Amino acid sequence: MACRVRVRLRRGSRCVETSALVNSGFESDEPDVVVPVEVARALGLWPPPDDVELAELGTGGGDLAAPYYRKAAKLELLAEGVSKSLEVCIIVDPYVDEVVLSDAVAGELGISILDVKRGLWRLREDPAGVERESAEKEVWK
Repeated sequence: MACRVRVRLRRGSRCVETSALVNSGFESDEPDVVVPVEVARALGLWPPPDDVELAELGTGGGDLAAPYYRKAAKLELLAEGVSKSLEVCIIVDPYVDEVVLSDAVAGELGISILDVKRGLWRLREDPAGVERESAEKEVWK
């Protein structure tokens, strides 16, 4: 099992609630979130305009140029007793089927992975001994 959290992505009046993979291997200097095409469509970011900025992604299958929207949405962490949100950049990747959070987003939200195999996580400010369970994977196709 991997570590996933529930999030809400909001762009203007458009909103998507889903699970998101917390991926420490997705290294970024910006608060980047990768989304599948269907999520981008729901947020009004697909199809991309001709002048969209492109992000160069190094993936397991090779390099990919993907539409990149700076500070395009507000991400809210949906967890019991938590009120955390931040402005995020959106990368649209047609080869993924779930939302993925970068290390920068996880760090800003204060997410600490406790047990990758069991999908346990906590927030930095949680009291000692608190373990939160991973959300179920939500597939977008």
